[in-house]
Amino acid sequence: MPTASTADSKLHLSPAERIQRRRLIVQDSLALLSLVAITICIAVVTYFFFHSFQQHRSVLEKRWFARGEIALASGHSADAVDDFRSALSFSSANTQYQMALAEALAASGRTDEAYAYFSTLHEAEPGDGYLNLQLARLAVRRRNPQQAIEYYQSALNGLWLSEGTERRRDIRLELARYLLSLHRFNDAQGQLLAAEGNALDSPSALFAIANLLRQAQDPSDASTAFQRVERSRNASPSDVLASLLAESQIAASVGQYKHAMRALNRYMAKARQYPAAVNPEQKRSAEHELDTYQRMSQLIPFDGLPPRQRADRVLLIANIAHRRYQSCLKHPQSASDANSTDADLLALGTQWTQWAQSKSLAPNRLSGDTSLQQDLMTWSGHAELMTAKLCGAPTGDDALLLQLTQTPDKTE
Repeated sequence: MPTASTADSKLHLSPAERIQRRRLIVQDSLALLSLVAITICIAVVTYFFFHSFQQHRSVLEKRWFARGEIALASGHSADAVDDFRSALSFSSANTQYQMALAEALAASGRTDEAYAYFSTLHEAEPGDGYLNLQLARLAVRRRNPQQAIEYYQSALNGLWLSEGTERRRDIRLELARYLLSLHRFNDAQGQLLAAEGNALDSPSALFAIANLLRQAQDPSDASTAFQRVERSRNASPSDVLASLLAESQIAASVGQYKHAMRALNRYMAKARQYPAAVNPEQKRSAEHELDTYQRMSQLIPFDGLPPRQRADRVLLIANIAHRRYQSCLKHPQSASDANSTDADLLALGTQWTQWAQSKSLAPNRLSGDTSLQQDLMTWSGHAELMTAKLCGAPTGDDALLLQLTQTPDKTE
């Protein structure tokens, strides 16, 4: 068992021992401080190297992305694909770069790859209008109509950050054109009429819609749209002139020749007002058509005419057709056609002879017999059709009567 004197000797060091002890403490402290300093230096150097590396990566990725944008804008989509891929190698999670690469792939015709990229982006944002529109266009390329139409509808219902109304209108027009290519005319009409409601303040858009409505076999709504273009204060003279021509053509196609004539009269007035916007060839054609429709309006026995005047027009038409019929019998151009239609021609001649012998064609009698008037119009139409086959294309009033015969409706 240690004594008290032994313990005291351990607590009280000699001066030499104390100096040695201090040296050891100082040395250890200096060593520790050196290690700390070295660690700090290494950390600082590492941080600066890492920061420099990150900055370099950022510079490189932005440089590759800028190069890709320039290449894509210049039409070099294949080069843009490589540039955007390089940018993505530095920042694989960057959605802007992914979007740009998808667009470049689509532009370069690599449809399946573009579809894969856009689909991935779409999964993250299914309500994005732009992504749905791109997928719709790619589905068109992939010949998947059902999927394309669904994506177009999603694009219409999707989110657009700016100019949503104009973008949706343009999408409806794009969808309508696609539906027309599929011969789905009724569906195309629905999209176009919806787009028209958002285009009342845009004459150029109305003009495009009107032309598409014509292609969609909707002449009535097409004519209405062309009239809106004509009445618009913001419409260019060329659009107004083109709309009036189209309106007249639509009216003539359904037998509304007075409507067609009024449209052409307005066209001629506008042509005089804006001579620089007039196509000389179109103007000459319009003048010829105006003469044609004026003559037709003098020939057509409109239902609203007084009975005697209507009967006189029916008889005039019948006499024109009869003269053509007689001339054709004397000078047929094709014997084979004459043989094939001999029975029909004979029946027409017999019918006319019966009317002449019974004096049914007297103006006084004809004005009170609407049934006979209809029979005469039918006879005239058949005569013009048959003589056109037998004796070639007619001219003058006979050509107009043939056109009237082929027109589905002859109303004002």
